[in-house]
Amino acid sequence: MDNSPYALVLTGDVLPGHAEETVWPALAHFFRMDIDKLRAQLVARAPLTIKQGDDLGKLQTLQAGIAAVGAEAEVCAPDEHPNLFVVLENTPRGPMPRVFVDDRIERGLWSARLSVAEVGSNVWHAYAEMSMPPVAAVAAEPAPAFDANAIAARDTARSYKPTSKADYGHNLAGVATPTAAAPQRLPAGAAIQAGFWRRCAAMLIDGLLLGVAMAVVQVVVGAGAIGAFASSGDSGAGLLALAGSMMLLFVIAFVGQWLYFALFESGAMQATPGKRALGLKVVDDEGERIGFGRASGRFFGKIVSGAVLYIGFLMVGFSERKQALHDMMANTLVVFREVQAGQPMPTVMPPMPWYGWLVNILCLGLPLAGFIAALMFSGPLLSSLTGMQ
Repeated sequence: MDNSPYALVLTGDVLPGHAEETVWPALAHFFRMDIDKLRAQLVARAPLTIKQGDDLGKLQTLQAGIAAVGAEAEVCAPDEHPNLFVVLENTPRGPMPRVFVDDRIERGLWSARLSVAEVGSNVWHAYAEMSMPPVAAVAAEPAPAFDANAIAARDTARSYKPTSKADYGHNLAGVATPTAAAPQRLPAGAAIQAGFWRRCAAMLIDGLLLGVAMAVVQVVVGAGAIGAFASSGDSGAGLLALAGSMMLLFVIAFVGQWLYFALFESGAMQATPGKRALGLKVVDDEGERIGFGRASGRFFGKIVSGAVLYIGFLMVGFSERKQALHDMMANTLVVFREVQAGQPMPTVMPPMPWYGWLVNILCLGLPLAGFIAALMFSGPLLSSLTGMQ
């Protein structure tokens, strides 16, 4: 028996104001499970314990996430008694804490004649007989057939309907409690991963900020190099100082960019200022915050993305989960700020901020338009100049 002080029980009920046809697909998306698997392993066996542990806050957070999609879950504090399976509508359900069963019977939702079995046991008997000496527990006889007439149906006002029948060929009392909160990779979705143009605007904002910072550094280092060159009587020494200052500028630029991206993306904001301005953040494959090492690997991967004619960056526009080549190398994703690991995934994509489009137009659109215009007018201009000769 699990000695965890708290248990989260999925009741199988739909909360008021919600419809089953939308709740279970939404819950499957929340758990990142296939809908058929959710129905067979969880809903068809509910009520059942889906998570146990000593962190009440985490269980309550998971309970709130389940409620957000319209399903009901209850947090229990199991006692020293073994967990139980129960038979509802001719279907074995569970396992679940005995205190959960006690509560349902005390409130009149279930009958005291309900058939129950302890986890690990093949012996089914009425709940009312549990306080009697466990004579049947030592008998080698098989479990008796279920008495459907002795089973109280659940309160129909709670919108519960079983979705599939039990497999009577297996001993469900020996099945371990499933855990539904195991980390899984984020699914693909336009409302989850950010697209090319939003990421492009964020990159341009970061480039502008880094450009301003490097301009200041260049002025300071350049002024020092020029002063050293002018005050030096030896032209060779002056040229050496000038070359050294250029090398220093290169090192500062490279290290500065590395620390800028790695520290911001692995920090509490999980995003550079440019990404944060566009409502984005960098996460791992499961939606969790990345560390400094992975953020550094992502930065150095950009060298490869740029080395292949910038195709590595363009991959954002046509890869399944909007990943650039350096994202794939580091196993990272750029997602919207609303995406949270272990919570329901957003279904509506946030609109592009107006300043995002403005940055793209000013930094990309206008230069591109000027280049195209230059190509269009260069031919006639050259022809006219040639004819004048």
